[in-house]
Amino acid sequence: MESRQNREDISKPGYHHGDLGAALVGQVRHLIERDGLSDFSISEACKALGVSTAAPYKHFSDKHDILRHVAKAGFQDLTLAMERARDSEPDDAVRRISEMGKSYVAFAARSPETFKLMFGSKPDIKDDEVTKETGHRCFDVLIVEVANHLGTENSADAALKLSIMLWSFVHGVASLKIDKDYEAVRIEADTNAMIAEATRRLLATR
Repeated sequence: MESRQNREDISKPGYHHGDLGAALVGQVRHLIERDGLSDFSISEACKALGVSTAAPYKHFSDKHDILRHVAKAGFQDLTLAMERARDSEPDDAVRRISEMGKSYVAFAARSPETFKLMFGSKPDIKDDEVTKETGHRCFDVLIVEVANHLGTENSADAALKLSIMLWSFVHGVASLKIDKDYEAVRIEADTNAMIAEATRRLLATR
């Protein structure tokens, strides 16, 4: 028989989700973006969903575990964004890779606090094995595309090295953009144009 607590958790007006774990991750992510990693509240996420404050711990071991799943969801969303960008340019490999870079920066601009969580604002999350695994799968999307561009005459090591160069550039652009560093030095930066040019130049030299 379903417990009284379980009935209470799923019957409150704010809860209309089939998967409470996923709903909590989504709500926590929303609050992180609104309030920042230091100020968001798990209890507020519960209130928004209409569940008790005990409800999250039927799905997650602790707050760290919830944040780990937020980072994982972030990498999954970033992977999807990069795949969609890649598929938008089926006939031009350089443009495919360029569009992937633009989608990376756009993701960071849309979800800056999630992006920071994914890449180290909380080292214990960044170094978590599940976070690393989803991060690796995300990076593999770029590596595969670069390897296809280079062709079979080049080694896997060459594709990896070039992918790291491309990622380093777009990650730097993303970080500068979300931290408003371009504005701080009064630079008008057309990041899409920068990414397109840098991608073209890097791929042309290999």
